[in-house]
Amino acid sequence: MPSNTQIVDGFMQAWNSLDLDAIMDYFTEDAAYANVPMGPPNVGKAAIRAFIEGFLGSTSAINFVVHHQVEGADGVVMNERTDKLVMDGRTVELPVMGVFEFSGDKISAWRDYFDMGGFA
Repeated sequence: MPSNTQIVDGFMQAWNSLDLDAIMDYFTEDAAYANVPMGPPNVGKAAIRAFIEGFLGSTSAINFVVHHQVEGADGVVMNERTDKLVMDGRTVELPVMGVFEFSGDKISAWRDYFDMGGFA
């Protein structure tokens, strides 16, 4: 079984490939995904998929560049990264801190912390 760090690495690659089905395969059915500054989390695979599908609809390229990543004794993975996005023809580079919780080999909770000013 892969480590949680390896799971997050694969998850980042799925995003970089803009592969919605591959991204969704990483989540538990009851997972919660929160872009913390944007409001309450999306809960459940259907809600997460709808949010990500909408996001990918305006995004033509993604490169999640992980600078630091740690896995705690409890299996939680945290990474500091720069999300480089091309959205509606405009490039955005967003510093992000991500937190990933797991149930087995699936992500059960994902929270991203960032400054919304990066989208201004």
